[in-house]
Amino acid sequence: MTNQEKKAYLGRYRDNEREIRRTEEEILRWESLSRKTTTTMGAAGGGSNGEDKLQAAVEKIVRWQNRLTLQLAERVRLREEIEAAIGTVEDERLRLLLRYRYIDGLTFERIAVELNYSWRQICNLHGKALNEVKTS
Repeated sequence: MTNQEKKAYLGRYRDNEREIRRTEEEILRWESLSRKTTTTMGAAGGGSNGEDKLQAAVEKIVRWQNRLTLQLAERVRLREEIEAAIGTVEDERLRLLLRYRYIDGLTFERIAVELNYSWRQICNLHGKALNEVKTS
């Protein structure tokens, strides 16, 4: 596996986190819409059209919540898989760099501050760390 492929492999955890945030935002959007529909129905005296809209919103919320449940399960699986791959690196400092980058999502600049290295040193160490990662 090339270093570019390893980056993509390790980056799947952060990608999953972005998907989860997007799903949570979508759930909030549909919940807000359902509250507006309920408020409108109460003010207008009900009606089947309002009830249909509310039912549709509730169905969307349930679908998005089911999707979120699957994404959260995938997050746990990915975290374990990525941690195992990072764990194949012998040097503790390189493992920490990879955790900061691919689990915590820190930039190279922030990692440099955390580890008290220059940005250039972190870039070099990152390449070395990727070379040492073994995936199954």
